[in-house]
Amino acid sequence: MTTRILGLVSLDQKRLAADLAALAKTNFSTAYSDFACGRWESCMLRNRSGIQEEDTVVIHHNPAVATPLGRSLPYLNELLDTHFDTSSMRYARIIRISENACIIPHRDYLELDAKFARVHLVLDTNQRCMNTEKDRIFHMGLGEIWFLDASLPHSAASFSPIPRVHLMADFEGTCAPENVVRNTEQPLTRTLMADAREEWTDEALQCVLGLAKIVSEANYREIVSILAKLHFFYKVDCEAMYGWLREICRRRGDAALIEKTDKLERFFLIDRVPGEFMGY
Repeated sequence: MTTRILGLVSLDQKRLAADLAALAKTNFSTAYSDFACGRWESCMLRNRSGIQEEDTVVIHHNPAVATPLGRSLPYLNELLDTHFDTSSMRYARIIRISENACIIPHRDYLELDAKFARVHLVLDTNQRCMNTEKDRIFHMGLGEIWFLDASLPHSAASFSPIPRVHLMADFEGTCAPENVVRNTEQPLTRTLMADAREEWTDEALQCVLGLAKIVSEANYREIVSILAKLHFFYKVDCEAMYGWLREICRRRGDAALIEKTDKLERFFLIDRVPGEFMGY
């Protein structure tokens, strides 16, 4: 797993609470909502132009500019300036996920001609929040800074009504992740999350494939959501959901749903056109 912890920040909980309270009143962007099963939201703190409404990422090579929202959050601004190399920072966003939601397993940067070095700082979390990378599962702890290799298949979920809130920053893709982090506590010695997931069995697989009896255009999105969450509870690669979904549609004998599944996998794992959204 190339994803790894880079350091730890001692958060000022009183100042952080004030900024999180302000964010709770903010209208978050629906950009990239196709990637979510449930409530997944983001808002820009710094981007290419400083314009709040510019809420999707493109490759550019200038330091990120604070948006009006970013300028209104003094503690989060201080965290960015104190703990990161802002000269190589291209974007900074708040990512909020909650209420039994997950991100569909995917790879990032497919629609771009380069990639970023993506780093997460955990602002609010609980033990019902998890991340995955291929067949591995892990929990990002409060105040931890992680490098996320978003070019690999990955996902994230919160199975709690309490929002999980991360400060996510994208840096020039040529930067080594360790070089964009400043003033953190090193090294981290905590034991990473034990994999307590159940074994994936043929019986479980046959239960999943039994969805072929009911799958339809009307419930396709709900079935995608069910399949996208299974790898958080069973020891299986996050990419496996696409094979299950294709076989479900094949057994149903629905050519349109098979084609939709092929497009879904292409969009999330193989290739995307800039500005394209799946709309499944």
